[in-house]
Amino acid sequence: MTRNLGALAASAFSFAFVVYACTSGEVVQGPVGSSGTGNTQGAGNTTGTGNTTGTGNTTGTGNTTGTGNQVGTGNQTGTGNTTGAAGRGGTTGTGNTTGTGNTTGTGNTTGTGNTTGTGNTTGTGNTTGSGGTSGTGTGGSTGTTCMSAWTVQTDGLVLAPGAMGSCWHGYAFAGGDAGSTITPTSFMSCGMPCVLKMMGTVGAAVAPDYKGVAYMGFNVGQDPGVTTPPTITPKGSSVTVSFTASTGGLPLRAQLTLDAAGSTFYCYTITGASPVTIPYASFDKTCWAPATPYAKQPFTSFQLVVPGAATATSGVSVTLNSVVENP
Repeated sequence: MTRNLGALAASAFSFAFVVYACTSGEVVQGPVGSSGTGNTQGAGNTTGTGNTTGTGNTTGTGNTTGTGNQVGTGNQTGTGNTTGAAGRGGTTGTGNTTGTGNTTGTGNTTGTGNTTGTGNTTGTGNTTGSGGTSGTGTGGSTGTTCMSAWTVQTDGLVLAPGAMGSCWHGYAFAGGDAGSTITPTSFMSCGMPCVLKMMGTVGAAVAPDYKGVAYMGFNVGQDPGVTTPPTITPKGSSVTVSFTASTGGLPLRAQLTLDAAGSTFYCYTITGASPVTIPYASFDKTCWAPATPYAKQPFTSFQLVVPGAATATSGVSVTLNSVVENP
């Protein structure tokens, strides 16, 4: 207690000394250990730029339509919440300011991904080429392409090579007049191998109409599934026919039929052994008495024909092995 009273007395003495000096207009420096500019209203305790609101938490360009699904610079922590340097005398510096952290960048923007391109468009695939039975050859009405040799399919469709890349094609058939008995009449269930063969009895051919006849042949311009055979114009000079025949003494004729009804035709009587080559000019409108030669008119079918005699003839058998048109 005595020491504290002494300190108080010394302080009072010092204060009185200072007052006295100020009163006299003199400048007196205090003793060592006193405060310099202490307790004066300096820059301390003033409000600096601390605790100001920066650009943090502002909305950037996020969630705009960008170049899709890229993560930008959003959600990064800026320089906010740092403590600046304190000023003199307890002033607040730039600490605790909010920086640019937590701003939304360009992340999560919608780009151009998952757009629909040109995929799944219809190309030219699976188009019908020129191969196979129904290609784009030059023969026939729609250009059916033949094999390299005579071919008969399981349903009786004949493919016969023609001149200049053409193709004779159509369904095979057989039959006769009302007085003849010929089998089969259709080759639709021919199977494989399909052999074009007719057999049976040829009826009598008597005056005045001479209708006794048997025939077998194929259409030359008929596409698969078509019932009415169109015509074709021959492009070569002749045809070569390969056959096997047992006619019981009846003649065997090669015939070009111009119409589906069979009312107009040109024929040639075969006298030699198989195979035989027949020039187109050798076909005639009356092959038993040539007078009007064939001039390469369009025709519908090629046939082998066995005309009847005065009496019916049984045991007739004819097989057509091949027909080829020559250049």
